[in-house]
Amino acid sequence: MAAPRPPAYPPRAMDTARAPSCRAPAGATLLELVCALTILAALLGLALPALGALADRAAARAARDALAAAAARTRALALARGGAALVVETRTGRVRIEGLDRSPLAPAMDLYQEYDVALATDGAAPDTVRLTFDALGLGRMTSRTFRLRSGRAEARLTIAAYGRIRSW
Repeated sequence: MAAPRPPAYPPRAMDTARAPSCRAPAGATLLELVCALTILAALLGLALPALGALADRAAARAARDALAAAAARTRALALARGGAALVVETRTGRVRIEGLDRSPLAPAMDLYQEYDVALATDGAAPDTVRLTFDALGLGRMTSRTFRLRSGRAEARLTIAAYGRIRSW
């Protein structure tokens, strides 16, 4: 019978101190870093205006939705209390809900401060617009369109005499 063979061990690694390395050095050169940062800055410069427009659109829509919610709440309070009014100050951007006796029914909201939007109404409108709803939820002289602007973005809200709210 033949003698058993010794187990095969992996060959020893060469001493790297004596052999030259074939691998590339780890890391990047200064020129590569400058090129990467330049490309990143150019892409960021292209994306920032689009992100700003997106933020403006979001602010205008959020302010429009807040104004629509205030109008719906005013109409609901008018049904429950026999009448209510939504008071919108276009110059200051303040919105408040009042009873027929002009007592506050809800905390006031400041659209300029909260959403950074400009508020205007279509047509020859006064500085203060008062939309009054009666006990049936019907508006008296309430047909009004509001424009809310933030930057170049604009959102509109139309409140009809019967209390229908249209966002566009």
